[in-house]
Amino acid sequence: MTSLILSPSEQDFITRGVEKGFRADGRGSLDRREVTLRTNMISQANGSARCRIGHLGLGTDVLVGIKAEVNTWSPGEPESSGSIVCNVECSPSAAQEFEGRGAEDLNVELTQTLDRMFNGPQSGIDMSKLCIIPKQAYWVLHVDALVLDVKGGIVDALVWATRAALLSTKLPRVVVESVADEDGNLQSEFDVVDDAEDQVAIEGVENLPLSVTFNQIGKRFVIDASEQEEAVTQASLTVAVSPQLEICAVQKGGFLRGFPPSLLSEIMQAARRVARDEFPKFKELYVAAASYQAGDEPSTGSTFLGAF
Repeated sequence: MTSLILSPSEQDFITRGVEKGFRADGRGSLDRREVTLRTNMISQANGSARCRIGHLGLGTDVLVGIKAEVNTWSPGEPESSGSIVCNVECSPSAAQEFEGRGAEDLNVELTQTLDRMFNGPQSGIDMSKLCIIPKQAYWVLHVDALVLDVKGGIVDALVWATRAALLSTKLPRVVVESVADEDGNLQSEFDVVDDAEDQVAIEGVENLPLSVTFNQIGKRFVIDASEQEEAVTQASLTVAVSPQLEICAVQKGGFLRGFPPSLLSEIMQAARRVARDEFPKFKELYVAAASYQAGDEPSTGSTFLGAF
């Protein structure tokens, strides 16, 4: 996913380097760029996070907000389950090819990828805990992601930011009561407590996966491809891995070619190894992000980049 055009010599240099086990920026095949994470960036949202993979101006920057709302149950929907609705938009300022309607196809692809990872039991969240009253009302979590800058590795940045945003999400406490109607039959009613100090976290959110995106270049593969590496990528595959190191989702990128079978089993094993190292790293970054106080950083969007 890049419009960057490289000369044949540049393409050959990157391809041969990957096949020999080194990359132009000095990383190993399974090394990720520096990750910067901040939470609670949007005061009006129930949860939010911003993630940048790479250095300022040279990395992919994503902002995610979570908005929770109570939805009325309709026939045909799950009787005792909530839902997560994902939406991704690429800012026209993120890349020249996003201007006008240039990002529509990519928006759909990224939305489907997030939905496949986070909306359902594969996410690790117990969706039944988002049900308020069966066949009557449930919570819907709207995951709205905005891509601010793109320099490779867009899917992983989205997943890191979405995971951090959901971890920071707090839902208002709901009180359910049984009330007798005119005929003496008991009916369930609920009341959402409007108190910012009386909120609860999403149950099971600690089981959310992280993703590892593999790009095939030549006969080998790398993770967290840079913009230049994406320009010579032949195929890409995103693997979502749970904290228990189980594969919970796989999504092929928008390239015509696929991975050869000889590499697929190696990729799945590599995904587990990378995830095993990245979950502790994510936890460290999340704890550090959550420890920031409101006065530690400027609150405006323009000056926020200074902390990134």
